Amino acid sequence: MKMLGNLLTVVFVCLLVGGAATTASAETGTTQLVGDRLRAGQLKELHIDLSARLALTPADDQIRFALGTTEFLLAVEHLSQSMYRYGLKPPLEVARELPFFRIPVPRNLKPEPLTYEKLRDVFKTMVAEFSAADATLARIGLGDVKLPISIGLARLDLDGDGSISEDEALWRVFNATLGGGNIPESAADRFIISFDRGDVAWLRGYTHLLSAMAELLLAHDWQDGFDTTFQMIFPDSGLPNAVLNDYRPMQIQYFNPASAADLIAFIHLAHWPVTEPERMKSVLSHLEAVVGLSRESWKHIQAESDDEAEWIPGPKQKNGVLPGAMVSQQTVDGWMAFLDEFEALLKGEKLIPHWRLAKGINLRRVFTEPRLFDPILWVQGSAALPYVETGPMTNAETWTRIMRIFGGNFLGYAVWFN
Repeated sequence: MKMLGNLLTVVFVCLLVGGAATTASAETGTTQLVGDRLRAGQLKELHIDLSARLALTPADDQIRFALGTTEFLLAVEHLSQSMYRYGLKPPLEVARELPFFRIPVPRNLKPEPLTYEKLRDVFKTMVAEFSAADATLARIGLGDVKLPISIGLARLDLDGDGSISEDEALWRVFNATLGGGNIPESAADRFIISFDRGDVAWLRGYTHLLSAMAELLLAHDWQDGFDTTFQMIFPDSGLPNAVLNDYRPMQIQYFNPASAADLIAFIHLAHWPVTEPERMKSVLSHLEAVVGLSRESWKHIQAESDDEAEWIPGPKQKNGVLPGAMVSQQTVDGWMAFLDEFEALLKGEKLIPHWRLAKGINLRRVFTEPRLFDPILWVQGSAALPYVETGPMTNAETWTRIMRIFGGNFLGYAVWFN
């Protein structure tokens, strides 16, 4: 299913002080209001409108769903604007490997100077904003809720200039972000998703997954790697080694020797002390939330009786928005088996084997008792020794069985299912 590669980017009770929505927006239904504002790229205005409406009708979960979705998109937009501000321009082969640095922002010819602390502040803001979106979505009840969105025509102000161009349409972001995306312009206006209660839990899961990734970075000190290599990602932002960009050897087909050298140097410098250990516990909490919310999402999906422009269709639903992306009961059962195994690892109920150790690694303690992070030492084995225990271990047979269910495309399904 090639289209499974095109999935990731979909995807304050009130900020007003005595204010109110305009008369026009107050008379507009929530679905139309969301569609109009997203098409115009007016996320900030949409947030104000929805906050005001929710303050007047706090029991309306459709408004709350729309507000939480808007807060999620605002977090993505603010991340994009920060990346533009500092002149994000990574080589394509690097961007594909770095989740927070693949956003297709326009080229900024006069970026602000970037420092390690400023980049950490970007991630701190993102985590806080995802937390706010999750808090809003968490207050939605268990009843049915619908939010049809023409997501293909939604626009984000990627560079923060206050104007929205065609290049900032969300369907273009899908294609550019994931490289080789296949949503054609002619199909963008038909890319309508009827988000429902299962998607509430799905979106909450993504706030936690992305926050876990960011907090993993924030828990450690990786400034040496930043200072030495990030000129490959922010070439014009005044980084210490920017002079290395003055001469770039010729790229050999898909191989760029300069980018490869910087990536090797970053890995070489991945010897990160833990500076904020409490964030590692937060990473664990986020990952546990992802598991719980994925189960909640599938509970709602499998209970649905409708079949209307489904983002993730259940086994009995045939009207998914992604052509050919069908889900069988066997696939759902395989995903539940994965969640069970992953949860057992997070709880420390099962251990992870190491190629040169007879005992297993307690993954939970990696988060609750964090130490210096060095991937080379993990492969070598010495970094694993503090976490070695005797107990039941996850095994290759279990994971082979799970991978087989997904036909060799487990990662694609994992991005889709969350």
